[in-house]
Amino acid sequence: MKKILLLCLAINYLECAPNHGSVVETPNGPVRGVQNEKGDFTMYLGVPYGVVDEDNPFGDAKPPPKFTSVYEAVSDPTICPQYRGGPIGDIDCLKLNVYAPNNIKPKDQLPVMFFIPGGAFIGNSGNRDMLGPELLMKHDIILVTINYRAGIYGFLCLDIPGYNNQGLKDQVLALKWIKDNIESFGGDPHKVTVFGQSAGAMSIDMLLLAKENLFQRAIIQSGVALTPWIFAKNTNLAPVMVANELGFKGDDVIGALDYLKGFNAADVINVTHSLKIDESETTHPLTRPCVESESDGAILTDYPVNLKPKVKDLDIMIGHTFREASFRYPVSDESYYENYVFDIELEQDFNEILDEKHVRNLYIKDEKTSLNVRPQILDFASDFAFAHPTARTVDRYLEAGVRNVYRYLFTYQGDRNGMSKNTTDGTNHGDDMGYLWNENNLPEEPNAADQKMIDIMTKLYTDFAKYGNPTPSGPTDLIPVKWEPAVGEQRPYLLIDEPLSLEHRLFNERMVFWDMYYKLHADKVKGRDT
Repeated sequence: MKKILLLCLAINYLECAPNHGSVVETPNGPVRGVQNEKGDFTMYLGVPYGVVDEDNPFGDAKPPPKFTSVYEAVSDPTICPQYRGGPIGDIDCLKLNVYAPNNIKPKDQLPVMFFIPGGAFIGNSGNRDMLGPELLMKHDIILVTINYRAGIYGFLCLDIPGYNNQGLKDQVLALKWIKDNIESFGGDPHKVTVFGQSAGAMSIDMLLLAKENLFQRAIIQSGVALTPWIFAKNTNLAPVMVANELGFKGDDVIGALDYLKGFNAADVINVTHSLKIDESETTHPLTRPCVESESDGAILTDYPVNLKPKVKDLDIMIGHTFREASFRYPVSDESYYENYVFDIELEQDFNEILDEKHVRNLYIKDEKTSLNVRPQILDFASDFAFAHPTARTVDRYLEAGVRNVYRYLFTYQGDRNGMSKNTTDGTNHGDDMGYLWNENNLPEEPNAADQKMIDIMTKLYTDFAKYGNPTPSGPTDLIPVKWEPAVGEQRPYLLIDEPLSLEHRLFNERMVFWDMYYKLHADKVKGRDT
């Protein structure tokens, strides 16, 4: 051990310690990592990319600190405040995890993959219990995951500048950290692929509308900025409601925010949850992304449908699972389906201009609503909230000059499908995650079929990060198809299943219906009237 330490100290770009990894010299100071026990890579856990201002926890974060001594990045950070069966997390949470192969040379610059986790904008975690990195780290990349503010701390929607979309601004702060620091870990700051699922995917699509583009490639899983329910109603109610519950008198928003900073995050999250302010099933929740006034740090100055995505010369991979919306529907509640109305999932704006009989005719013809037509109801909800917004987004990217856009549909069902493995509905929201990440609730040892899908998924994703093309070598034994991008009127998509296949015109009849609907009513759906 003494010889190993002397050898490590002799190398000018790292320092070693027993049971720990290398010390990396970053522009913010030295950071020590820890070895991963299941893979040949070092983990730098809980590195600060910003600091929440204790005097203004609902406002802009401060830049990350400078380290005067070695920062011990050896354990997962505390996640941001959120409710998971009870209040958890802490406001000092703007931390990220960096994973770097052990065989990196000082001059190596590997492609960087930066993951934004989902969580309905009310919570998230970039930690290893949900995002174990071992599967992706077999492919010579630098991997980064983050925690960012959500709920009342991250997505207030006020008519006062400086408080809206803080979760998105945290993500931008993390991307700027990557630009300034990732080279120290062996990453290429000019080859950054951002990827995310659900609210993380929607975040990426919204970041493509921002003034500054800090990445070169994007993978968007199961959610886009056109998803109809993601925006909060612009209101000053949330902080006042929570503050009133905790003893504040009056309706002054700034006064309420000032009052709330005196309480610990657990108290604030408890009240937010009890008042259902950030309830994910609410049609108009009070804490989600929203349109904000023009300012230097503004992310969204209008509804996405009115903004042109900044995707020129970018490569994008985008897709979703088969029946994304299944997670929102009861499995066997007969009365629910007997009383189902096909416009129940639509925003009020849409209900005013869409005749339910046309939707019923498309999805169930002359049948009565019942448990028997549950699959068709799931198709309707998934089309409206995921499949058609994704199709429209592909069109928007092409119109805006994207270099390449690759579309997929994930339909594989195995033991690592966390949401749908015990149902017959087809793949559900989040079922693809188990083939990219290790999660605590998944089988530790994959069976042969699931291992093959892991190999396929991680190869597609990391090759896209490396080359901007998920199948740069054409057909291979593992991936026996060449994934073609959308071009002109052509809309190919990769069907991710066993076997893989390249198909065309996903859900074509249903998508044509929704295309016509939006063409007929485009003037009425430009953005929600707040």
